[in-house]
Amino acid sequence: MNRMFLIAWREFASTALTKGFIIGGFVVPAVILVVMITLLPILLKDEGPAITGEVSIIDNSGVVAEDIARRLSIEVLTAEAMPIEVPEIDPENPPKPEETAAMLSSVMPSAVPELTVNTLALDTDVEEAKELLREGTADDGGLLALAVIDENAVATMDVDANGVPKFGAFQLFVKPRLKDKVQSTIRRSISDSIREARLEQAGLSPEMINSLTRVNAGRTKEITEEGERDSIGGLNMLLPGGFMILMMMAVMIGGQYLLTTTVEEKSSRVVEVLLSAVSPMQLMTGKILGQLMVGLLIMIVYGGVGITGLVFAAMADIIDAMIIFWLFAFFLLAYIQIASMMAAVGSAVNEMREAQSLMTPVMAIMMIPYLLWMPVAMNPSGTFAVVCSFLPPVNSFMMIVRIASTEPPALWQILVSLAISVVSSYIILRGAAKIFRVGLLMYGKPPNLKTLIKWIRMA
Repeated sequence: MNRMFLIAWREFASTALTKGFIIGGFVVPAVILVVMITLLPILLKDEGPAITGEVSIIDNSGVVAEDIARRLSIEVLTAEAMPIEVPEIDPENPPKPEETAAMLSSVMPSAVPELTVNTLALDTDVEEAKELLREGTADDGGLLALAVIDENAVATMDVDANGVPKFGAFQLFVKPRLKDKVQSTIRRSISDSIREARLEQAGLSPEMINSLTRVNAGRTKEITEEGERDSIGGLNMLLPGGFMILMMMAVMIGGQYLLTTTVEEKSSRVVEVLLSAVSPMQLMTGKILGQLMVGLLIMIVYGGVGITGLVFAAMADIIDAMIIFWLFAFFLLAYIQIASMMAAVGSAVNEMREAQSLMTPVMAIMMIPYLLWMPVAMNPSGTFAVVCSFLPPVNSFMMIVRIASTEPPALWQILVSLAISVVSSYIILRGAAKIFRVGLLMYGKPPNLKTLIKWIRMA
């Protein structure tokens, strides 16, 4: 037993106490986190120089060209880009220079396109007008877009069977690689102009229609024991996925290191020396326990960072203590299953290149939760989610998604899934131990899946 724990500590120390692991597992994520917090907001605000160019309009309706030009003017676009609420400044307590800079950056509009609208004659050849869009790029200026508005876009005599008017539309042609934001600005301006022209044509007030159809609802608030807070949209969907990815990351990192060390020890014949002192089962168990501690360390560190972020956001109450307990319980069983497979594959091959074909089933098992977590999180009490949480070997990942969702499963379902994981872990561990015992001292041509099954039967 002592030798098994010595092997476990050796596995843990050779992985987690190396400079590469510390830098890759802790330093690099910390640097990325700091960069994202400090630099990302600045980089997102920096949209580069404003797009300058022309927008040509062939207004077959003869009604909306002038209004489109007004909406695309620099004055209107700048006013739309300005925030609705401008922060007030106390004359007796003026802000500091750095506070003033931050305030101005939030008030000043982002890069507003400078567009010049040209109304073309109705007899203009559309194909000839489009040829100008082939010249140069969007950054060079010139003609950026051509809008062709149908004759019946505003007024029409055509009606359907129910007497509802059948209006025309418009077609927009743009230069390649024109920014999506500029394209959406042009499309929105044309659509708004046509819509308001239709309302005026029908004798309706656009302002009245907007007032009747617009509902200015306040932000959704969550009522907690500490008070009220803004509700973050999508958090109920992201939280289950975050728990699953955290568990999967810890499982994969520990399992991958286990595979690598097993292959290296076998190819260098170190395993023969180890087998002279311990049994194959002790060696395999020690290696699994050692890399299990690595996976636990990863999960504790990254999980702690996530929980710390929720604490600073005053949202720590969305995570129940039992979720953390079930996370570690299902992680332990999921790790045993995946690590056993990794150890079996590592013992059966002589180098990493040979392990690729045997790793296909293991990688397929790891990909299934990625594909299924979204539908399970959307309907955690549905039949599909329940079946997935009872289906080994992916049930551990699917059950943690259900537990972290807005509709946690009943306790009996969690216990049944846990029991299924225990049984499946024992079966996988037993089969992997037989492959490990036979494969460690087997050299030459790497086996296939059929050979591995044969080893399980004969061992």
